[in-house]
Amino acid sequence: MNLSFMAKDFRNIEYHTNQDGDGLKYYACSTLNTKRKELSFHKNKGAIVQMRWEVSIGKDIKNLSETFNFTPQFGEFVEYQNLFDYINQLCRKEKNMNMKITDLQVSWQKEFLFKINPITLELGYLWISDIKQITKNYKWDNNEWIEI
Repeated sequence: MNLSFMAKDFRNIEYHTNQDGDGLKYYACSTLNTKRKELSFHKNKGAIVQMRWEVSIGKDIKNLSETFNFTPQFGEFVEYQNLFDYINQLCRKEKNMNMKITDLQVSWQKEFLFKINPITLELGYLWISDIKQITKNYKWDNNEWIEI
């Protein structure tokens, strides 16, 4: 019988390990292989996100866009396990600029593997992503994100 132990990393985020010392740490959204220095996100937890929005500045409207890798609990998303929680928080911060997301495309990844420094937990480069990714479009409707 393989026993699992719960622990917390230096960022105070919980993970499970196995008694056999296989070098694997199981987070809520990913598995860290400390021996291979790889972080693999569970199916449909990590995503490649393309977001377009407009910002009203005086009488002008600026159209902006950004593409990023959503890596829950890692990188700049340490505080988040859910993409939409992150986006909602971002929108609240930018509300004073009248930010309105006009297009949100999310490619949820079946395979999403990054190189990582297992000591500092600093993400390296994207190693493997889902070749057959399916992009889903979302819109903000009635205070929730719905797929369109």
